[in-house]
Amino acid sequence: MSVPAALERRVLALDPMSRGFGFAVLEGPATLVDWGIRNAANDNARALLRKIKDLIGLYRPDVIVIEDCRHDRSRRRQRVRTVITQVSALATRETEVQLIPATHVRSLLGGNNGITKHQIATLVSEHFPELTQRLPPARKSWMPEDARFAIFDAVAFGLTYYLLDDTGQLASRRSSGHAA
Repeated sequence: MSVPAALERRVLALDPMSRGFGFAVLEGPATLVDWGIRNAANDNARALLRKIKDLIGLYRPDVIVIEDCRHDRSRRRQRVRTVITQVSALATRETEVQLIPATHVRSLLGGNNGITKHQIATLVSEHFPELTQRLPPARKSWMPEDARFAIFDAVAFGLTYYLLDDTGQLASRRSSGHAA
């Protein structure tokens, strides 16, 4: 029995944020190769793109996965939307790019129920126990978002990529298996 081609692809998932970006490198839905945060709070856009290009050169991904912030339910600020657009343009010159709406991640991991970022991060850490030590505490409404969530968001986008069909829509869980 052969493995579907998408499951053999190396994915570099990126989650830009105001202070830099989180990243995850996966080789299939069960293998997390590397993850982390690159700080770019004081850098200009060119320096941030250089850091991403360095990751592309280091890991040579088959596909780069980024949030589709053009989706009408995206809650990204304009600055981060601009960064995502620039990252997408850079990545397109290097390799294939897959834009995934955050709603796909939420529906995959939370079903029809609402799910918080912390709940997503908890599910991701259950799937990849090596991330458990990086799991931030649940955020109170007055607290800023912990930068470590960018790692978990990147991993969640990467896992979602493996469950997409050829049209970019979530494939049936029965036919592709449940990753997280």
